[in-house]
This record gives sequence, C-alpha cells and structure tokens, in this order.
Amino acid sequence: MIPTIHHTDKLLYEQIYEFYKTAILQKRLPYNQRLPSYRVLAKELGIANNTVLKAYEQLTLEGYVTNVHRKGLYVAKIDRSDWQLPVGDLLPLRNKKPKNKKRSTAYNTSIHLVDESHFPVKQWRKCSNWALDRISFQYQEYEQDDPLKEQLVKYLFQYRGVRATQERLLIGSGASALVFWLAFVLRNTCKKIIVEEPGYTRTRMLFQEFGYNVKPIRVASQGIDLTQLKKERADLLYITPSHQYPTGAAIPVTHRIQLLNWAQKNNAYVIEDDFDCEFRYKTNLMPSLQGLDQTNRVIYIGTFSSALMPSLRVAYVVLPENFSTIYEPYKHLTNTVPYFTRRTLALFMEKGFWERHLKKMRTVYKRKYDACMEALQRLPPRSIDYNQTPSGLNILLRINTRISEKEIIQRAQASGIVVTPTSGFYSDKANIPRKPQVLFEFGSLPQEVIAQVVDKLYRAWF
Repeated sequence: MIPTIHHTDKLLYEQIYEFYKTAILQKRLPYNQRLPSYRVLAKELGIANNTVLKAYEQLTLEGYVTNVHRKGLYVAKIDRSDWQLPVGDLLPLRNKKPKNKKRSTAYNTSIHLVDESHFPVKQWRKCSNWALDRISFQYQEYEQDDPLKEQLVKYLFQYRGVRATQERLLIGSGASALVFWLAFVLRNTCKKIIVEEPGYTRTRMLFQEFGYNVKPIRVASQGIDLTQLKKERADLLYITPSHQYPTGAAIPVTHRIQLLNWAQKNNAYVIEDDFDCEFRYKTNLMPSLQGLDQTNRVIYIGTFSSALMPSLRVAYVVLPENFSTIYEPYKHLTNTVPYFTRRTLALFMEKGFWERHLKKMRTVYKRKYDACMEALQRLPPRSIDYNQTPSGLNILLRINTRISEKEIIQRAQASGIVVTPTSGFYSDKANIPRKPQVLFEFGSLPQEVIAQVVDKLYRAWF
C-alpha cells in the first residue's frame, strides 16, 4: 500500500506514519505484510529518503512494524483485544474531531489564578541576572547563610509579626509539599488532627494517607466553630485563619486567642496556613496566630503563590521554638527549591521590588474585589448570596435556586464560564448545603469583564 500525501501544514513523515499506523490497526495491512523499502516509497512519492526513514523509525519504535535484518519491515502481530480504546481514539489528539463540540471556555473562575499582566518581568529578570553573577555550581542543600531565609525572617516579622530564625525556617516547593513533610515528621508523635469543614481537600487527604484520625469541624461566619472545637481533644489543628478556603471567613483576634488557649490546654500544635494573608482591602492585615502565640504551639506556613506567581513553587514553614518532634534528620527533604531560584527571590526582596509589587497588587485586586461587589449588588435581591469578607482572591456564591449543583456548573460552562462547586471541599457529604454553592475566583479576570461575567452567570442560572 502506497500512502497519499498532501502538502498541508502537517509534516510529510507524520502523514506517512499515520497512514501505516491506521492501516495496521484496522487490519488493512495484515500481520507479516512487508512494507515498501524506504527507497522505493521515497521515489514513488517524490520525497527525500530521510522523510520516509523518519516515519519508519517511529513505526518501529512504537511496535507497529518489526525490522527483519536484511529483509525489511514487516507488520507486527497486534492483538486488538489488548487495546482499551477504539482505533479512532488512538490517533493523535490534534487530528481528532469531537462528536459533540462544547462551547469554548472564555473565563475560568474555578482555579486560584493570579493576575499575570502586572508581574514585574523587568525587575525579576534583573534579579535573575544578578543571581547568575554570583551563582554557585555546587550542591547547596546545607547552605548556612541562605539569602532567602535572611530576607524572609525580616519580612515575616515586619508584615506578619512572625518570630522566625533561619534555623527554624524551612523552604520547600509549595505549601502542599511542606504539609506532606509535616505529616511525615509528626506521624509518630501525633495521631489525631482537626481540620476545617469545608476545607482544603488535599491537606485532609495527606494526613489520612499517613494514618491520622482526621476530624472535620464546621466553619462558621468567623472561622472554625469554637464551641465544637472545645469539646474535642487532638494533637493537631489545621486552619487557614486569614482567609478561610473556601468560605473566605477570617478569624477575629478574640477567637484566635481562644484557639491558642485550646492548643495549650491540649498540648497540641496549630498548623497555621496563612493563605491569601497579603490581600485585605478595607482594614489592615490581621496579626498572624504565630505572632500572638506565647507558648510555642503554632507551626506557620506561608507561600508566594497568591502574591507573586503559583508556578514559582516557593513556600516556607516556621517551626516553633523548642519543637518537641525530632525533625533534623529529615530537614534535607524540604530542600527542593533550586538555589538559583532562592537567590533570585532573595534579591527581588532585598532590592525592594517585592514590597512595591505587593503594594501594587493590593490596589489591583481591591479594584477587582470592588467590581465583584458592585456587580453582585446589582443583581435582584435574594438571588445570589455571597460572603463579604474584604480579603483574598475569591468569593463564595450561594445560589438560591432549586436546580442542582451539577446543572449550575453545566449552565455556567454553556455560557463560557468555569466555576468550582464547593461540594468537593466537604469530607462529610451530609454537611453539604442543600442549595448549591460555587467558588468565584476573580484574581485572573480583567477588571473590565467582571460585571459581564457576573451578569452571564445570573442569566445562566435564572
């Protein structure tokens, strides 16, 4: 069989490869059938020998044909019962045409995304170049004077009131990775952990994987329910006090002190995930739990994901003084951020770029938050309820309708908008609210389209 080739955007060798692959899978070329020699096929098609050779090499590599020494290429024996997909699904994705083409997504409000248009590219590039001038080409896992740790100790004390030392500050690739490390280190001394309900699913699953008894406690308008918490005994408590995810609730100072009293009474550690702490729009930043702690019961976790860029994958944990758990043998497991990245970020902070960027992004996100509030307030009363905590990059929407959560998501997607249902944040499905709720992430949306997006959602749901 000689393939027909077309002078289109698709490369010639890809056309030959796909022709023979499809013919073999559809058994139009039977087992042990010999393919034309590459010279014969190249001459027949009027193309270069190397083009055919490249296609034949790919077919051989993937096992569709067998190269018999001094004889040529022969179709391999392929048992169709081994395939889990029909032939059409085995073809490259770029050539497949979906049967039911869905409307393309215009706005994604389902993922915690940040505004990329205001990222200080020039300043970051400067710091990268400066870091290269003094970079070490050796392993730096045990660097004593880590430049990023030095900057973080200053920043955390100045802006969050966190008391840290370089010895108690560990840096890793993302908050989830550090939570995983904590679950591993504490597994022999801690057995029960209390988490928020609803709450960050990944954290709950990580501790469950290590065999912890995970107890969810519901979140009210001012954070985790203290009345229920005080009835429980546990070794650990994981909370997001500055901007609870996904409800957006913030724990007031009086409640924070009660949390610390509970931790002292139970000889427990509080894991404070200071998620979205940098963005509060109508009041000053709330003090961290760690800054209020007088008995060394708080393990503090922070990240650069919301304020700088998620893809940077830099987070940090501050362990309390006199941390009772042996962790030194496992410190090296957190050293997953390249030294070059740490040095670049340290210079970014040292030169004042980080502080200026934070100030700018607070203004940017405040305007977006205000645009969300204005758009929601224009909707008919009692159609959509929403949390009005002026912080973070997301808003919880409660839809006052009889339609199901599944239909809420489908209708939004039909309008070109992706939203996240909150049912996935509940560990106990009995606690899922009767009326559907979705998380509206506005961080990456252009300010000028927010009102349009909110209006589209309302029209889709009502």
